[in-house]
Amino acid sequence: MALYVNTNTSSLSAQRQLMNSGKTLDTSFQRLSSGLRINSAADDAAGLQVSNRLTSQVNGLNQAVRNANDGISVAQTAEGALDETTNMLQRMRTLSIQSANGSNSDADRKALQQEITALSTEIDRIASDTTFGGRSLLDGSYDGVYQVGADANQTISFDLSAGENQDYASNGGFTMAGLSSNAAEEAKYQEEVAAYNDYFVQKDAAKAQARAEAEANGDDYEDPELEAIAAAEERGEVYVDPNAPAMPQPPASRSSSFGDTEQGFGSPSVTSIQNAQSMISILDNMISAVGSKRAELGAIQNRLGSSISNLSNISENVSAARSRVRDADFAEETAKLTSSQILQQASSSILAQANQRPQTALSLLG
Repeated sequence: MALYVNTNTSSLSAQRQLMNSGKTLDTSFQRLSSGLRINSAADDAAGLQVSNRLTSQVNGLNQAVRNANDGISVAQTAEGALDETTNMLQRMRTLSIQSANGSNSDADRKALQQEITALSTEIDRIASDTTFGGRSLLDGSYDGVYQVGADANQTISFDLSAGENQDYASNGGFTMAGLSSNAAEEAKYQEEVAAYNDYFVQKDAAKAQARAEAEANGDDYEDPELEAIAAAEERGEVYVDPNAPAMPQPPASRSSSFGDTEQGFGSPSVTSIQNAQSMISILDNMISAVGSKRAELGAIQNRLGSSISNLSNISENVSAARSRVRDADFAEETAKLTSSQILQQASSSILAQANQRPQTALSLLG
Protein backbone atom coordinates (compact mmCIF):
# COMPACT_ATOMS: atom_id res chain seq x y z
CA MET A 1 0.00 0.00 0.00
CA ALA A 2 1.39 3.39 -1.00
CA LEU A 3 2.13 5.91 1.70
CA TYR A 4 1.68 9.59 0.87
CA VAL A 5 2.50 12.61 3.03
CA ASN A 6 1.27 15.57 0.96
CA THR A 7 -2.22 14.12 0.34
CA ASN A 8 -3.88 12.32 3.23
CA THR A 9 -6.76 10.54 1.47
CA SER A 10 -7.98 8.90 4.66
CA SER A 11 -8.23 12.29 6.36
CA LEU A 12 -10.12 13.77 3.43
CA SER A 13 -12.59 10.87 3.46
CA ALA A 14 -13.08 11.19 7.21
CA GLN A 15 -13.62 14.96 6.83
CA ARG A 16 -16.26 14.37 4.15
CA GLN A 17 -18.10 11.84 6.28
CA LEU A 18 -17.90 14.16 9.27
CA MET A 19 -19.38 16.98 7.15
CA ASN A 20 -22.24 14.74 5.96
CA SER A 21 -23.07 13.54 9.46
CA GLY A 22 -22.97 17.16 10.63
CA LYS A 23 -25.44 18.24 7.95
CA THR A 24 -27.74 15.35 8.82
CA LEU A 25 -27.46 16.27 12.48
CA ASP A 26 -28.28 19.91 11.71
CA THR A 27 -31.38 18.84 9.77
CA SER A 28 -32.53 16.62 12.63
CA PHE A 29 -32.04 19.42 15.15
CA GLN A 30 -34.03 21.82 12.95
CA ARG A 31 -36.92 19.41 12.42
CA LEU A 32 -37.12 18.37 16.06
CA SER A 33 -36.99 21.96 17.30
CA SER A 34 -39.67 23.21 14.85
CA GLY A 35 -41.78 20.06 14.66
CA LEU A 36 -41.85 20.44 10.86
CA ARG A 37 -40.40 18.15 8.24
CA ILE A 38 -40.43 20.99 5.69
CA ASN A 39 -38.74 24.12 7.02
CA SER A 40 -37.70 25.51 3.65
CA ALA A 41 -38.25 24.81 0.00
CA ALA A 42 -34.94 22.94 -0.05
CA ASP A 43 -36.37 20.26 2.21
CA ASP A 44 -39.18 19.32 -0.23
CA ALA A 45 -40.08 21.77 -2.99
CA ALA A 46 -43.19 19.92 -4.18
CA GLY A 47 -44.23 19.12 -0.62
CA LEU A 48 -43.99 22.81 0.28
CA GLN A 49 -46.41 23.70 -2.53
CA VAL A 50 -48.86 21.00 -1.48
CA SER A 51 -48.55 22.05 2.16
CA ASN A 52 -49.28 25.69 1.34
CA ARG A 53 -52.40 24.78 -0.64
CA LEU A 54 -53.66 22.58 2.16
CA THR A 55 -52.91 25.34 4.69
CA SER A 56 -55.00 27.78 2.64
CA GLN A 57 -57.86 25.30 2.57
CA VAL A 58 -57.68 24.59 6.30
CA ASN A 59 -57.63 28.30 7.17
CA GLY A 60 -60.54 28.92 4.81
CA LEU A 61 -62.56 26.05 6.25
CA ASN A 62 -62.02 27.23 9.81
CA GLN A 63 -63.12 30.75 8.91
CA ALA A 64 -66.10 29.35 7.01
CA VAL A 65 -67.21 27.58 10.20
CA ARG A 66 -67.14 30.91 12.02
CA ASN A 67 -69.06 32.53 9.16
CA ALA A 68 -71.74 29.85 9.30
CA ASN A 69 -72.06 30.31 13.06
CA ASP A 70 -72.58 34.04 12.44
CA GLY A 71 -75.36 33.14 10.00
CA ILE A 72 -77.03 30.96 12.62
CA SER A 73 -76.84 33.82 15.12
CA VAL A 74 -78.47 36.21 12.64
CA ALA A 75 -81.25 33.73 11.86
CA GLN A 76 -81.83 33.06 15.57
CA THR A 77 -82.04 36.79 16.30
CA ALA A 78 -84.58 37.36 13.54
CA GLU A 79 -86.57 34.26 14.42
CA GLY A 80 -86.71 35.29 18.08
CA ALA A 81 -88.13 38.69 17.12
CA LEU A 82 -90.68 37.05 14.84
CA ASP A 83 -91.62 34.68 17.66
CA GLU A 84 -92.62 37.66 19.78
CA THR A 85 -94.41 39.15 16.77
CA THR A 86 -96.41 35.94 16.49
CA ASN A 87 -97.30 36.12 20.18
CA MET A 88 -98.61 39.66 19.74
CA LEU A 89 -100.58 38.73 16.63
CA GLN A 90 -102.11 35.83 18.54
CA ARG A 91 -103.08 38.24 21.30
CA MET A 92 -104.62 40.62 18.74
CA ARG A 93 -106.61 37.74 17.29
CA THR A 94 -107.88 36.82 20.75
CA LEU A 95 -108.91 40.42 21.33
CA SER A 96 -110.69 40.47 17.96
CA ILE A 97 -112.66 37.36 18.88
CA GLN A 98 -113.49 38.93 22.25
CA SER A 99 -114.63 42.14 20.57
CA ALA A 100 -116.81 40.22 18.11
CA ASN A 101 -118.92 38.93 20.98
CA GLY A 102 -122.29 40.63 21.32
CA SER A 103 -122.00 40.99 25.09
CA ASN A 104 -119.49 43.84 24.75
CA SER A 105 -120.51 47.49 24.86
CA ASP A 106 -118.95 50.25 22.80
CA ALA A 107 -116.89 51.24 25.84
CA ASP A 108 -115.62 47.67 26.15
CA ARG A 109 -114.56 47.61 22.51
CA LYS A 110 -112.79 50.95 22.90
CA ALA A 111 -110.78 49.44 25.77
CA LEU A 112 -109.92 46.45 23.58
CA GLN A 113 -108.98 48.83 20.77
CA GLN A 114 -106.41 50.51 23.00
CA GLU A 115 -104.53 47.24 23.42
CA ILE A 116 -104.87 46.48 19.69
CA THR A 117 -103.30 49.86 18.90
CA ALA A 118 -100.50 49.34 21.43
CA LEU A 119 -99.68 45.89 20.05
CA SER A 120 -99.69 47.21 16.48
CA THR A 121 -97.25 49.94 17.48
CA GLU A 122 -94.98 47.43 19.21
CA ILE A 123 -94.94 45.15 16.14
CA ASP A 124 -93.81 48.15 14.07
CA ARG A 125 -91.14 48.98 16.64
CA ILE A 126 -89.78 45.42 16.65
CA ALA A 127 -89.63 45.51 12.85
CA SER A 128 -87.61 48.73 12.85
CA ASP A 129 -85.40 48.13 15.92
CA THR A 130 -84.37 44.47 15.52
CA THR A 131 -80.73 44.62 14.42
CA PHE A 132 -77.63 42.42 14.33
CA GLY A 133 -74.26 44.12 14.28
CA GLY A 134 -75.88 47.37 13.26
CA ARG A 135 -77.86 45.88 10.35
CA SER A 136 -81.65 45.93 10.50
CA LEU A 137 -83.17 42.49 10.04
CA LEU A 138 -86.92 43.00 9.78
CA ASP A 139 -87.31 46.28 7.95
CA GLY A 140 -87.46 44.59 4.56
CA SER A 141 -83.87 45.43 3.55
CA TYR A 142 -81.84 42.49 4.88
CA ASP A 143 -80.24 40.17 2.34
CA GLY A 144 -77.37 38.11 3.74
CA VAL A 145 -74.87 36.02 1.78
CA TYR A 146 -72.62 33.82 3.92
CA GLN A 147 -69.29 32.40 2.74
CA VAL A 148 -69.39 28.82 4.00
CA GLY A 149 -66.57 27.31 1.98
CA ALA A 150 -62.81 27.62 1.53
CA ASP A 151 -63.13 28.67 -2.12
CA ALA A 152 -64.89 31.44 -4.02
CA ASN A 153 -68.67 31.38 -4.51
CA GLN A 154 -69.26 28.67 -1.90
CA THR A 155 -72.08 30.54 -0.22
CA ILE A 156 -75.44 30.15 1.47
CA SER A 157 -77.84 33.06 1.34
CA PHE A 158 -81.15 34.01 2.85
CA ASP A 159 -83.04 37.26 2.96
CA LEU A 160 -85.81 38.83 4.96
CA SER A 161 -86.96 41.16 2.24
CA ALA A 162 -89.60 38.89 0.73
CA GLY A 163 -91.45 35.67 1.31
CA GLU A 164 -93.66 33.41 -0.74
CA ASN A 165 -96.43 35.58 -2.21
CA GLN A 166 -95.37 38.31 0.19
CA ASP A 167 -93.73 41.66 -0.36
CA TYR A 168 -92.33 42.97 2.87
CA ALA A 169 -89.83 45.32 1.25
CA SER A 170 -92.31 47.75 -0.29
CA ASN A 171 -94.30 47.89 2.91
CA GLY A 172 -91.55 48.43 5.44
CA GLY A 173 -90.66 44.88 6.34
CA PHE A 174 -92.64 42.96 8.96
CA THR A 175 -94.69 45.98 10.00
CA MET A 176 -98.42 45.90 10.52
CA ALA A 177 -98.82 47.64 7.18
CA GLY A 178 -96.68 45.15 5.31
CA LEU A 179 -98.19 42.10 6.93
CA SER A 180 -101.81 43.17 6.76
CA SER A 181 -101.66 44.35 3.18
CA ASN A 182 -100.00 41.23 1.95
CA ALA A 183 -102.33 39.08 3.99
CA ALA A 184 -105.33 40.77 2.44
CA GLU A 185 -103.87 40.61 -1.06
CA GLU A 186 -102.97 36.98 -0.60
CA ALA A 187 -106.47 36.14 0.60
CA LYS A 188 -107.94 37.90 -2.43
CA TYR A 189 -105.55 36.05 -4.73
CA GLN A 190 -106.50 32.68 -3.24
CA GLU A 191 -110.20 33.46 -3.76
CA GLU A 192 -109.54 34.28 -7.41
CA VAL A 193 -107.57 31.06 -7.87
CA ALA A 194 -110.40 29.05 -6.35
CA ALA A 195 -112.95 30.73 -8.67
CA TYR A 196 -110.69 30.17 -11.69
CA ASN A 197 -110.31 26.45 -10.91
CA ASP A 198 -114.01 26.09 -10.13
CA TYR A 199 -114.94 27.34 -13.63
CA PHE A 200 -113.08 24.50 -15.31
CA VAL A 201 -114.48 21.94 -12.88
CA GLN A 202 -118.01 23.07 -13.68
CA LYS A 203 -117.26 23.11 -17.43
CA ASP A 204 -116.00 19.53 -17.33
CA ALA A 205 -119.06 18.48 -15.32
CA ALA A 206 -121.37 20.09 -17.89
CA LYS A 207 -119.58 18.27 -20.72
CA ALA A 208 -119.90 14.96 -18.90
CA GLN A 209 -123.63 15.51 -18.37
CA ALA A 210 -124.15 16.44 -22.04
CA ARG A 211 -122.23 13.36 -23.15
CA ALA A 212 -124.29 11.13 -20.90
CA GLU A 213 -127.58 12.61 -22.23
CA ALA A 214 -126.46 12.16 -25.87
CA GLU A 215 -125.45 8.57 -25.30
CA ALA A 216 -128.75 7.89 -23.53
CA ASN A 217 -130.59 9.12 -26.65
CA GLY A 218 -128.36 7.03 -28.92
CA ASP A 219 -126.64 10.10 -30.37
CA ASP A 220 -122.95 10.85 -30.82
CA TYR A 221 -121.64 13.56 -28.59
CA GLU A 222 -119.54 16.22 -30.23
CA ASP A 223 -117.54 18.45 -27.95
CA PRO A 224 -118.16 22.04 -29.11
CA GLU A 225 -114.90 23.18 -27.58
CA LEU A 226 -112.89 20.68 -29.61
CA GLU A 227 -114.62 21.91 -32.76
CA ALA A 228 -113.79 25.51 -31.82
CA ILE A 229 -110.15 24.54 -31.20
CA ALA A 230 -109.92 22.83 -34.59
CA ALA A 231 -111.45 25.83 -36.33
CA ALA A 232 -109.00 28.18 -34.63
CA GLU A 233 -106.06 26.00 -35.71
CA GLU A 234 -107.26 26.12 -39.30
CA ARG A 235 -107.21 29.91 -39.10
CA GLY A 236 -103.72 29.77 -37.57
CA GLU A 237 -104.95 31.11 -34.27
CA VAL A 238 -104.72 29.98 -30.66
CA TYR A 239 -108.07 29.10 -29.13
CA VAL A 240 -109.06 31.05 -26.04
CA ASP A 241 -112.17 30.15 -24.07
CA PRO A 242 -114.26 33.34 -24.25
CA ASN A 243 -116.16 32.44 -21.09
CA ALA A 244 -113.16 31.59 -18.94
CA PRO A 245 -112.25 34.07 -16.20
CA ALA A 246 -108.90 35.81 -16.41
CA MET A 247 -106.01 33.88 -14.93
CA PRO A 248 -105.34 35.23 -11.40
CA GLN A 249 -102.10 37.10 -10.93
CA PRO A 250 -100.09 36.90 -7.72
CA PRO A 251 -100.05 40.00 -5.53
CA ALA A 252 -98.20 42.89 -7.12
CA SER A 253 -94.96 44.18 -5.70
CA ARG A 254 -96.82 47.02 -4.00
CA SER A 255 -99.96 46.06 -2.15
CA SER A 256 -102.36 48.03 -0.01
CA SER A 257 -101.94 48.45 3.72
CA PHE A 258 -104.01 49.26 6.77
CA GLY A 259 -103.08 52.91 6.42
CA ASP A 260 -104.06 53.11 2.73
CA THR A 261 -107.73 54.04 2.81
CA GLU A 262 -107.81 54.42 -0.98
CA GLN A 263 -107.19 50.69 -1.24
CA GLY A 264 -110.08 49.91 1.06
CA PHE A 265 -108.15 49.47 4.27
CA GLY A 266 -108.10 51.52 7.42
CA SER A 267 -106.46 51.23 10.80
CA PRO A 268 -106.63 47.84 12.57
CA SER A 269 -109.88 48.22 14.42
CA VAL A 270 -112.11 46.13 16.68
CA THR A 271 -114.45 48.97 17.64
CA SER A 272 -117.37 47.24 15.93
CA ILE A 273 -118.48 43.65 15.46
CA GLN A 274 -117.96 43.95 11.69
CA ASN A 275 -114.41 45.24 12.09
CA ALA A 276 -113.62 42.56 14.66
CA GLN A 277 -114.89 39.80 12.38
CA SER A 278 -112.77 41.15 9.54
CA MET A 279 -109.71 41.38 11.77
CA ILE A 280 -109.93 37.67 12.68
CA SER A 281 -109.46 36.62 9.06
CA ILE A 282 -106.76 39.20 8.39
CA LEU A 283 -104.81 38.22 11.50
CA ASP A 284 -104.96 34.55 10.51
CA ASN A 285 -103.18 35.43 7.27
CA MET A 286 -100.70 37.65 9.09
CA ILE A 287 -99.84 34.86 11.52
CA SER A 288 -99.41 32.51 8.57
CA ALA A 289 -97.11 35.00 6.83
CA VAL A 290 -94.85 35.35 9.87
CA GLY A 291 -94.92 31.59 10.45
CA SER A 292 -93.82 30.97 6.86
CA LYS A 293 -90.76 33.19 7.31
CA ARG A 294 -89.98 31.62 10.69
CA ALA A 295 -90.06 28.19 9.06
CA GLU A 296 -87.63 29.44 6.43
CA LEU A 297 -85.30 30.79 9.12
CA GLY A 298 -85.48 27.48 10.98
CA ALA A 299 -84.58 25.60 7.82
CA ILE A 300 -81.63 27.94 7.24
CA GLN A 301 -80.38 27.34 10.77
CA ASN A 302 -80.50 23.58 10.25
CA ARG A 303 -78.79 23.92 6.88
CA LEU A 304 -76.01 26.05 8.34
CA GLY A 305 -75.65 23.56 11.20
CA SER A 306 -75.18 20.73 8.70
CA SER A 307 -72.71 22.89 6.80
CA ILE A 308 -70.69 23.43 9.98
CA SER A 309 -70.54 19.68 10.62
CA ASN A 310 -69.39 19.04 7.07
CA LEU A 311 -66.82 21.84 7.16
CA SER A 312 -65.41 20.56 10.45
CA ASN A 313 -65.09 17.06 9.01
CA ILE A 314 -63.33 18.33 5.89
CA SER A 315 -61.02 20.54 7.96
CA GLU A 316 -60.07 17.57 10.13
CA ASN A 317 -59.19 15.37 7.17
CA VAL A 318 -57.34 18.09 5.27
CA SER A 319 -55.35 18.94 8.43
CA ALA A 320 -54.38 15.29 8.74
CA ALA A 321 -53.25 15.25 5.10
CA ARG A 322 -51.22 18.43 5.62
CA SER A 323 -49.64 16.95 8.74
CA ARG A 324 -48.44 13.91 6.80
CA VAL A 325 -46.80 16.20 4.25
CA ARG A 326 -45.37 18.91 6.48
CA ASP A 327 -44.96 17.71 10.06
CA ALA A 328 -41.90 15.90 11.35
CA ASP A 329 -42.15 12.27 12.45
CA PHE A 330 -40.48 12.45 15.87
CA ALA A 331 -39.86 8.71 16.05
CA GLU A 332 -38.02 8.80 12.72
CA GLU A 333 -36.19 12.05 13.42
CA THR A 334 -34.95 10.99 16.88
CA ALA A 335 -33.62 7.78 15.36
CA LYS A 336 -31.81 9.81 12.70
CA LEU A 337 -30.49 12.16 15.40
CA THR A 338 -29.03 9.30 17.40
CA SER A 339 -27.51 7.77 14.30
CA SER A 340 -26.03 11.09 13.20
CA GLN A 341 -24.54 11.73 16.66
CA ILE A 342 -22.89 8.33 16.67
CA LEU A 343 -21.56 8.79 13.15
CA GLN A 344 -20.24 12.25 14.02
CA GLN A 345 -18.40 10.91 17.06
CA ALA A 346 -17.03 8.04 15.02
CA SER A 347 -15.98 10.35 12.18
CA SER A 348 -14.21 12.65 14.64
CA SER A 349 -12.30 9.72 16.11
CA ILE A 350 -11.37 8.33 12.71
CA LEU A 351 -10.31 11.78 11.50
CA ALA A 352 -7.96 12.10 14.45
CA GLN A 353 -6.39 8.75 13.62
CA ALA A 354 -6.24 9.53 9.90
CA ASN A 355 -4.39 12.77 10.66
CA GLN A 356 -1.76 10.75 12.56
CA ARG A 357 -1.24 8.24 9.75
CA PRO A 358 1.38 10.25 7.74
CA GLN A 359 3.66 10.22 10.79
CA THR A 360 4.44 6.58 10.05
CA ALA A 361 6.55 7.90 7.16
CA LEU A 362 9.08 9.17 9.75
CA SER A 363 9.88 5.63 10.80
CA LEU A 364 11.06 4.93 7.26
CA LEU A 365 13.66 7.70 7.54
CA GLY A 366 15.48 5.84 10.27
